[in-house]
Amino acid sequence: MMDIALIISFALIGTALGCITGLVPGFHANNIAIILLSLYGSISAFLLSISFIKGEMISILMGIIIISTSIAHTFVNIIPSTFIGAPEEDTALLLLPAHSLLIEGRGYEAISLSAAGSYGAVMMAFILLIPFRFLIGPPGDFYWLVDRIVPWILLAVSAVLILTERSKMHVLYAVAVFLLSGIFGMEIMGMDSSSPFGMNISLLFPALAGLFGMPTLLHSLNVPSLPEQGLGEKEVDFVEGWKDVATGTIAGALVSLLPGVTSAVATIMAMVARRKKDRENVIVTLSAVNTATSFFVLAVLFMVEKARSGSAIVLDEIMDVERWSNAVPPYSLCYLLMAVVITSLVSY
Repeated sequence: MMDIALIISFALIGTALGCITGLVPGFHANNIAIILLSLYGSISAFLLSISFIKGEMISILMGIIIISTSIAHTFVNIIPSTFIGAPEEDTALLLLPAHSLLIEGRGYEAISLSAAGSYGAVMMAFILLIPFRFLIGPPGDFYWLVDRIVPWILLAVSAVLILTERSKMHVLYAVAVFLLSGIFGMEIMGMDSSSPFGMNISLLFPALAGLFGMPTLLHSLNVPSLPEQGLGEKEVDFVEGWKDVATGTIAGALVSLLPGVTSAVATIMAMVARRKKDRENVIVTLSAVNTATSFFVLAVLFMVEKARSGSAIVLDEIMDVERWSNAVPPYSLCYLLMAVVITSLVSY
């Protein structure tokens, strides 16, 4: 019973931290993971001084905070994207559909759709977890096939994104944007950057804020004030909603395997597969992709011992990651999955 109480308590701590990172533009769950890693020694010493906390539970409890922060972040980060036009890489595609609903007085509806997509993704991810395990690891060993052809997969994904544009002129525009974005990315990644506080900083946030935030801010100049926001929730068709969730969850699972493929790209691929481009569909699908990615990144860490995110790297550093080699997940992963359930319920 004490272990259950500790799991709930630390999952709630992680959920609170995830809500903070989700609400503050530019503050990511990975930042919390890095801070916890740097303070791991001090926190461990403090927890060891508490008589009812066993030594072997400390790394698991820290892992619970990290994964809970990561999951809660995906539930909450739509709020700044919707109301202040400050996107992250994972929510950039949400900006226009969510903000357009805000201008119509339906901002709360966008938030509720996103929460439903994220919560549905967690449910779908648990359903797919065991089949995913046997596909990625033995006997399927699909991961090792994918790992050998990653460059070709990335090229194929780029080609699909370009060739599925509406017209030949749009294809040419897409090729130009593809080339310019590559040049832009190479330039900003090679730029020297410094912080007045001596901390590591990323140029991605100002770059993404400029690329995705400025169009919305300029557009909003034509809107003198936002209308009164209704509190009604959109009634989504049950079958269509679950199709969005399922497509987003599968896309998120694929993202967890492929380096260099972001949640935004996975969302576009999912929307191409669904052939649905309504604002509501985009919001549900992208939210499902983001949450499913965080979920399956954790699963992949235990399946193939590969870290695909900053939070997963920190988990790998502080925990003794036992490879998931049979049908039953390792006990440490079971604890983390319990935390995912708690965090999802609270965040929703």
